[in-house]
Amino acid sequence: MRAILTNFGTLGDVQPFVALAVELRRHGHHPVLAAAPSYRSLAEQHGLEFLPVGPDLRAAQSGITQAMMGSPDVIHDASGMLQLFQPLVESLPRMLEDLRAACRGADVLISGRVQPAARMVHDLTHVPFVTVLVEHSGSGGGGPAFQAAVRGLVNPLRESLRLPPLDNPLVDGLSPQLVLTALSRHVRPPAADLPPHHHTVGYCLLEEPAFTPDADLAAFLAEGEAPVCITFGSMTHGDPVALTNTLVDATVRAGRRALIQQGWSGLGQRALPSTVRVVGQVPHSWLFSRVSCVVHHGGAGTTGAAFRAGVPQVVVPHTYDQFTWGEVVQELRCGGAAVPIGELSVERLAQALGAALSHEEPRASAARVGEQLRAEHGAAKARHLIEDLVRRVGLASPASEGPEAPEETEDEERRQRRRSALKQQRARKVDT
Repeated sequence: MRAILTNFGTLGDVQPFVALAVELRRHGHHPVLAAAPSYRSLAEQHGLEFLPVGPDLRAAQSGITQAMMGSPDVIHDASGMLQLFQPLVESLPRMLEDLRAACRGADVLISGRVQPAARMVHDLTHVPFVTVLVEHSGSGGGGPAFQAAVRGLVNPLRESLRLPPLDNPLVDGLSPQLVLTALSRHVRPPAADLPPHHHTVGYCLLEEPAFTPDADLAAFLAEGEAPVCITFGSMTHGDPVALTNTLVDATVRAGRRALIQQGWSGLGQRALPSTVRVVGQVPHSWLFSRVSCVVHHGGAGTTGAAFRAGVPQVVVPHTYDQFTWGEVVQELRCGGAAVPIGELSVERLAQALGAALSHEEPRASAARVGEQLRAEHGAAKARHLIEDLVRRVGLASPASEGPEAPEETEDEERRQRRRSALKQQRARKVDT
């Protein structure tokens, strides 16, 4: 089975698809990561084939986030939101072209919600299509102004392709065949009224290759109590030096050792006390199990990794669904009330660290949730459902490109590949 896996966004949006690709490859399939060019090294690190989709839009993404942090009311202004989306509007035709080319000869397309080209590829080619939800999306459509802006991003291109417009692309653009929520039911219980093709499978967390810390990090971890880890990932900040000062002073006031990940803002560029170290890219699956608490922005992937590690959390939401994840952490008693980035101060962070680490409830609740999540196998459950879809839909109705269809021999090769995959699945079932 040749599977194209794609999503748009930051590292946390793409890593679950890498985890799923690794799971598919482990079971004899041929996964291909199709994403922004900046993710090539991530794919190669895990031995995956990579195809670039669209230009590198990290600067545009950072600009959108900064604008929404600086003016939260912009999400209620459709024209303002569409103006922020302009780099995406200009890049979407190329993203569609690249993704459609990647899907020629594919058996299944697996995409995140926020990759707008994926549903268009499915509608044009009828390739079997899976949506994987990796964020706390609620109803998924945002407010009326946000929905209008997304329509302005997606529908002009759909209409140019003679595809019907979508009233709410982030909801109507989900797969009509299979939707997988890659979150734990212990963290976000599935709604009772979900359609039968929706399944909650658990987190698809990336198991990083064996990681060896450098000598300085290894010594720091060994020389005292487990430190606090502070990581804001892809969030960028107008004054990284001032934010670093706040973080350092808060950990000193709380009497805690700390590791600060540089992230996209390049935090930690100053002289530091002996109780604080700055680190670059360190896998969260390795790092979080060695710290006492995680202070983070509330991204879905970072929150999930902290839940799985079984440690208390202090959420400092910046934008998007991060505020909701802060509420979830508090509801599960794995941490206290979130401290929004606009309200962050030395006093607030020091108090939050004290509450998370000095009381038994956050530690006990986090340990319980971590144990539940480590017993789940989200990527494996997702793989089984995807294999079943391809067996039911793919074999019966191979993808067709209409007047631009691949040669009949390519369709035959695809059918042979599916038959071979089915034989392997049956053989595994007999063995077990």
